[in-house]
Amino acid sequence: MLFFTHRLARARRIGLREYGVVAMNYVTAFRQKWIASTTEEKEPLLGTGDIQSLADLANSFEVVQEMNLLPFNTKSVLRLAIILVLPISPLVLTMIPLSEIIDRLLKMAV
Repeated sequence: MLFFTHRLARARRIGLREYGVVAMNYVTAFRQKWIASTTEEKEPLLGTGDIQSLADLANSFEVVQEMNLLPFNTKSVLRLAIILVLPISPLVLTMIPLSEIIDRLLKMAV
């Protein structure tokens, strides 16, 4: 699965660049229209779709920004480890007493 890491990193870089340019242009236009505008007669901000569009663009950029470079995460690795250990645990308990396993775990924790 690590075969896809290079492609995921490339897709993330391209996405950040493309969404970054779009976001920068939109934020600049939004600022010019609603904040830096010196015209006396402005549109009412309430009811306009500009703020929702800005929020949607921010969410889209965040999705690209939080994209993992690995096709798996810690949660999936932990689940896999549990699935692998569960069938072996009865066998381990027949070979090593539970009290000894607990003692070893406590020594490792300290």
